[in-house]
Amino acid sequence: MRKLLLPFSLLFWVGVTLRNWFFDIGILKTTKVNPPVISVGNISIGGVGKTPIVEMLIERLGNNRRLSVVSRGYGRKSVGTIVVSDGCGNYASVEDAGDEPSQLARKFPKLIVVVDEKRTRGAQKAIELGAEMIVLDDGFQHRYLHRDLNLVVMTAKEIVNGDWLLPAGNRREPMSSLKRADALVVTRCKDRRDFEQAKGAIESRFRAEPHSNLLTRGEGIVGVQIESKSLKLISSNETLKTGSLAGKKVIAFSGIGSPKTFELLLAEIGMKVIKHFVFSDHHWFFDEDIQMIVKARKTLGVDFIVTTEKDFMRLRDRFMEFLKTEPVVVAEIQQVFVAGENAFDRLIKNTVK
Repeated sequence: MRKLLLPFSLLFWVGVTLRNWFFDIGILKTTKVNPPVISVGNISIGGVGKTPIVEMLIERLGNNRRLSVVSRGYGRKSVGTIVVSDGCGNYASVEDAGDEPSQLARKFPKLIVVVDEKRTRGAQKAIELGAEMIVLDDGFQHRYLHRDLNLVVMTAKEIVNGDWLLPAGNRREPMSSLKRADALVVTRCKDRRDFEQAKGAIESRFRAEPHSNLLTRGEGIVGVQIESKSLKLISSNETLKTGSLAGKKVIAFSGIGSPKTFELLLAEIGMKVIKHFVFSDHHWFFDEDIQMIVKARKTLGVDFIVTTEKDFMRLRDRFMEFLKTEPVVVAEIQQVFVAGENAFDRLIKNTVK
């Protein structure tokens, strides 16, 4: 049915192409700020594993400099500039901040986190708070702010299979826009062969592009895959060994961009997912949602209820009774390299030197 929307995708392509051209020739202006800016973005809607890449950058960059993340704050209930965290222990509410910025702020207490629909204004606020480096979350399309390193995240499946532009498909920009990228992070690689297949498709596409940063910077394509980092039982604040849940029957619930990936990860750990309640991305939970989950847990007789870090951020302030009285486990994930880790580190080092 979405193919019927292809004429509208053509109109969307015209709009995107004109906008990018206006930036290229200077009609639309880009503002450069003093601290280095690394953008992490994508060309499609939906979850591609971008937030774990941002976390990876924070862990690699944050030891010797005051680091900031600037984001739009998708799903938040506020507008304008919100300081999610000043890096000194003061936090905005998750409703004002959005789930992913709140997650980053709580996980990295010294991190300065600012949300603003105008990323240039948000970057200026971060600088006022002392930011010496800025990670721009979901910034590929936000060209008003200059970036010193442009990272794009795509799944291996999307690269190989392709997709249409919105609204017929999920792409915000055509593949040709990747010529602006300095590096491509290929996510959800099953193994090295899966990565090489995706890399080959990209190299074939851009080998003839004389102005593409993606290949001219050298080793600009890296591969990662998601794995479980930790499991925390919220009622006791206990960190569980991953293997301890193997064979356990669980109910999962999630309001994320790629719920199927979450379910597959739980299965890889060895959990038996009896039921998965899937909500829309950034879903704000209601009492009825929680009651439905608890009822299912009792009816199905499962051992645990498992959710994501991102969903936990939207639960922690409003549903503490549920989190403390039910066997709720929060699964923390991380990206690990399949290929290109040294090349990735060289790119980062050359940007921040």
